[in-house]
Amino acid sequence: MKQKALIAPVTLNLLGTIVGAGVFGLPAVFAETGILGGSLLYIGIITISIIIHLLYVEVILGVRGSHRIPGYALKLIGPKSYWIAVFSNFLKMAGTSLAYIILGGEFLSIFASGIGVWDNSFVWSLLFWVTGSIIVFFGLRFVSHIESDLTAILIGFMIFSAIVLFPFFDWNMVAEIHAHKFAMAIGIMFFSVTGMTVLPETVEIASRKRRPTQIGVSLGIIFAGIFSWIFGVSITLAYPGISDVRGIQLAFPPIFWWLIPLIGILAVGTSFITFTQAFKNMMHFDLKVPKLPSWLISVGMPILLYLFVSRNFLATIGFIGSVLTAINGFIVCLCAYKVLQKPKRFKSWIDKFLPGSPKTRGALNSFWQAVAIPMMFVLLFIILQYLVANLF
Repeated sequence: MKQKALIAPVTLNLLGTIVGAGVFGLPAVFAETGILGGSLLYIGIITISIIIHLLYVEVILGVRGSHRIPGYALKLIGPKSYWIAVFSNFLKMAGTSLAYIILGGEFLSIFASGIGVWDNSFVWSLLFWVTGSIIVFFGLRFVSHIESDLTAILIGFMIFSAIVLFPFFDWNMVAEIHAHKFAMAIGIMFFSVTGMTVLPETVEIASRKRRPTQIGVSLGIIFAGIFSWIFGVSITLAYPGISDVRGIQLAFPPIFWWLIPLIGILAVGTSFITFTQAFKNMMHFDLKVPKLPSWLISVGMPILLYLFVSRNFLATIGFIGSVLTAINGFIVCLCAYKVLQKPKRFKSWIDKFLPGSPKTRGALNSFWQAVAIPMMFVLLFIILQYLVANLF
């Protein structure tokens, strides 16, 4: 009973983290790929995400100490993989926080405009960044206390959006499949259903117990995917011409002008704080940077990117999902392959889920030990298809 009680907080923690900036890129993606085509692709991406997260759980539980992906890479693979992981994680975390800053400023600007206040998105992005940075400096405890409530409110608003838009759906789009647009969609979808960055903290919420962690992580990704799919498809069916985040608001009747910015602020605000805290932890625990410089780097890099590099939301999360997240996933799979060579521990994990004859357990053991290998090829394909589609 005690282990079952741990599943809910694990699920909600991951759900609240995953349902963030990425969900606002899905309407434009579904408009490009077609509802049926995009939905089939999305199911595949969710499946890949679940497998990678479960492999990462095994890595976390199989290595002593508090680490992030670079730390596990150093212990299980070697120094070269460590520096690759450091570089990819650094860029991924900075880029993801950049995406949150972009959206946070946009949504605050839209909301401010609706109530007759100055709507300069640049200023609101800076205010969003300052507020989140201060909360991260003083710790995550306050956010942890209200995160489950905010997640419930957010999901309620997402479902409400689908109900509001239902009378305006264009059902002719449902059966469309535009396979030639899948390349641009994969990265955005992958970005929208991954939460590897906070998985070490999620494992701690479950007191490092394997079964509730795995069940909670799987449910968190599945529920995040379902709610995000409902939101993305609803917007697309109501406004087929959508091509960017600002266009989401055009799908709604004018009386609901406040709905999207409010949903956005809830989603992006909590995710920015949680993610930046994880960024700071990586700097402190894996790179051994003192706490204050870790905080300065984790909050400083995203705002520098915002000021001097990029403010294109879809391009940013597409690159992060297709390249940086896939690189991190590849390293996780390689680490998991090393950890899962311990047959006694792995057999114990399998037995908890699927008790049966020794022959059955042996077959399952061999199967799951081999899962990490094909998953690495899948992730390499995701990286290569992005590079080919965008650089050649």
